[in-house]
Amino acid sequence: MTKFSVALMFACLAWGQSVRVERISQAPKLDDFLAGGEVQGFARITDFRQNRPADGKPASRETIAWLAYDDENFYAAFLCKEEPGKIRARMAKREDIWSDDEVGLYLDTFHDKRHAFAFYVNPFGIQSDSINTEGQDEDYTFDTVWNSEGRITADGYAVLITVPFRSLRFTRADVQTWGISLARFIPAQNEASFWPYYTYRKEGFATQFATLDGLERVSPGRNLQFIPYGVLGSSHFLNNPDFAPPQFLDQYDHRAGLDTKVILHDSFTLDVTLNPDFSQVESEDPQVTVNQRFEVYFPEKRPFFLDNANYFQTPEDLFFSRRIANPEYGARVTGRQGRWLAGLLAIDDRAPGQQLAPGDPDSGKHALIGMARVQRELANQSTLGFLFTNYSFAGNSEQVFSLDTRLRLGSNLVFTGQAVRSQADYTDGTHPQGSIFHAELNYTGLHLTAKSVFRSLGPGFVSTLSYIPRVDIRQGVHNIAWKWLPSRAVLKSFGPTLDVTEDWNHTGALQDWIVSLGFAFELTGNTTITAKRTGALEVFQFLNFRKHSSDFGVTTEISKLVGVEAAYGTGAGVNYDPATGVLPFLGASKNLTMHLTVRPSKKVKIDETYLFSHLSTLEMSQVAQEYGGGAVFNNHLFRSQLNYQFTRELSLRTIIDYNGVLPNTALIDLTPAKTVTADFLLTWLASPGTAIYLGYTDTHQNLAIFPGMPDFVGNIGAPSTTTGRQLFLKVSYLIRR
Repeated sequence: MTKFSVALMFACLAWGQSVRVERISQAPKLDDFLAGGEVQGFARITDFRQNRPADGKPASRETIAWLAYDDENFYAAFLCKEEPGKIRARMAKREDIWSDDEVGLYLDTFHDKRHAFAFYVNPFGIQSDSINTEGQDEDYTFDTVWNSEGRITADGYAVLITVPFRSLRFTRADVQTWGISLARFIPAQNEASFWPYYTYRKEGFATQFATLDGLERVSPGRNLQFIPYGVLGSSHFLNNPDFAPPQFLDQYDHRAGLDTKVILHDSFTLDVTLNPDFSQVESEDPQVTVNQRFEVYFPEKRPFFLDNANYFQTPEDLFFSRRIANPEYGARVTGRQGRWLAGLLAIDDRAPGQQLAPGDPDSGKHALIGMARVQRELANQSTLGFLFTNYSFAGNSEQVFSLDTRLRLGSNLVFTGQAVRSQADYTDGTHPQGSIFHAELNYTGLHLTAKSVFRSLGPGFVSTLSYIPRVDIRQGVHNIAWKWLPSRAVLKSFGPTLDVTEDWNHTGALQDWIVSLGFAFELTGNTTITAKRTGALEVFQFLNFRKHSSDFGVTTEISKLVGVEAAYGTGAGVNYDPATGVLPFLGASKNLTMHLTVRPSKKVKIDETYLFSHLSTLEMSQVAQEYGGGAVFNNHLFRSQLNYQFTRELSLRTIIDYNGVLPNTALIDLTPAKTVTADFLLTWLASPGTAIYLGYTDTHQNLAIFPGMPDFVGNIGAPSTTTGRQLFLKVSYLIRR
C-alpha cells in the first residue's frame, strides 16, 4: 500500500468522527489524570495523528486527552509523554507561548464548520486564546476568562483546561451538538498532531472537526461584563503644532472610563465604551519607515477595536481602525442568528477637530463613523457578505458599499470575490466616486499551494477608513509553491516558490512587474532556510526603473535557550524622496533584519532586534558623477527588550529603542534624526480585563527650540533633549454578572 493510500485511509477514518461527553457532578483535579488510565465520567481519546511533518502518521509522543462537562464548565485534560529535559516551557506572560510545547482545544459551538474558539496552554499552565474563522488568519486578539493548570511530570507534562460556558457563545437548545478538535504541538520536532486527524490534503480546518455530542441543558447565560478603568499620569513633552510656536509643556492627566459588554439573545454581543482608554500599553514593533513609496502598515493594538474585529474583515481592508485616533464614545453589536452573522459599529473621533487651529470653525468638532456588516452562510462552507461604512466630518462625508463572497469549489479550491463602490461629498464641491474589484482563487494541498489574485482599484476611489495605499491600478498576483516531504530526521520539507506580479493603470500603461524565484528548506528545531532572487520593473513619477535583489533568510529554534531570525537582501532600489532639484534615481540597496531571543531561565526572556536599511548611489551613475557618490541614507533601528515573569500574573518589561536616520540631504529629502526611548512597564494581569499597569517612558531626540520669528524646532547633533516623558498608573477591573 502506498503512503498516499495509507494517508487517505486515515483521512476517511477521521472525517465524520464523533465523541460523546458526559455530565459530571464534581469538578476534576489535575491529579485525577496523571495515571493515564480511565477517569470516571470522562471520554478518553488517544489516537492523535500528525498534521506535520509526517501527514497522517501517529504522533511521535504518546498523548491522552479526557473530555467532560458540568453545569458551569467544559473540561479538557491532557497527559503528554516526553523524555526528561526535552520539554520547552517558560513562565511567560499570557499569549507568549508560541515557542513552547503546548496543547490546544478547539470548539465549534455553533457546529457551522466555519468558526471555532481556540484555547492553548503550555506545560506551566500559561494561556493563549483565539478565534478561528475559515478564510481568515487566526485572531489572537480574542480574550476571554477561563482557567488552566499545568504541571511538568517525571515523564512529560499534564494540563487541565476549564472553560466556563458563560465565556462561550452558543444557542439555548436543550441538546447541543458542537464541533471539536484537540491538538498537541512539539516545536523541537516541528510537530503538530491532532485528534481527529487534520490534513492539508483537504481545504479547511473546522470542516475536519469531530462531532461533540452529549451536551444537554447548558446555557451561555445572559452575562453582563463591566470593565471600569482609571488612569493617573504625569508627562513632559515637546509640543510643536502647525498653528502655534513650539514649547515644552507639563501635563497632569487623570481619566476614567468604562467598557461594557452585554449578551443579547445568547449569541449577540453589545459592547459600549465611554471615554475609552486607548493609551498604548503595548509598544509598537520597530519597522523601517524611511524611503517607503507607500504607507507602512502598523497593526491595531487597542482592545476595543480588536474585540470581534473579524466580523468587519473583507478581502480588501475597508476598515483600518487605526484611522480612528481619539474616540470619546462608541458602541458595537456583533453576533449571529442561524446562518446570518451581523455587526454594527458607531463611534466618534475627536482627533480631526483637535488637529485644527483654535480659530478654525471646525476646531473641536468630532468625526462620526458608522458601519454595518451582514454575512449569510451558504452550503459547503461558502459565504456571502455586505459591508457599509460612513465617515463624516465638518460637512464632508464618505460612503463605501461592498459585496463579497467566499465559495468553496472543492476539497482544495476556494474562490474569493469582492466588489466595492465609494462615493464622497466634500465641501469644496467635489464628489469623487470609484470602484474596487477583487477576485482570488486559492488551491491548498499537501505538496502544492497556489494562489491567483486580480484587483482593480479605480482612480476615483476614496475612503478615510480604508487601508488602500494605491488606486488607479489593475493588478495580477500569482504565487505557486511546491513542497517535498522526505521521511528524514533532520530535513522535514523543501521546495521552490514562484511569485509573479504585474500592475497596469486604467489607461492600460504598465506600471510594475515583479518576478521572484525562491527555494526553502525546513529542518528540525523549527529551522527554515530561504533564498530568493527577484527581478522587477517599477514606474515611478513617469520614470522606468529596473530593480533586482537577492535575499537570504534563516530562522531557528533548534535550542530551547536561543532563537534566531536573520534576513539579508542586496540589490537595486529607488530613491522615492529625492532632494529638491534631484530626480528619483536607482541606487544600490542593502537591508538587514536580525532578531535574537535568549531565554537564560524559565522566567527571563531577552530579545535583541536590529534593522538596517541602506541606499547608495550606483558607481558611474549620473547622480554619482554630479554629487560625488556614496551613501544616500542609512537607517539603524535597535531594540533591546527584557521580560521578567515573576509569577503567571506579575511581570516586568523593559525596552530600549534607538532609531537613527542618517541622510545625505543633497540627495534625499530627509532630516537627520536620532531618537532614544526607554520604556518600563510593570504589569499585574489577573485575567483579561483585570489588571494594574505602572509605566514610565522617556524619549530623547536630537531636537531643540531655536529663537526666531516665530521660534522653531531644529536639529542638534546628539539625542540629548527630552521630548517626551511620561509616568502613568492604570487600573482596570472586570466585573461579570
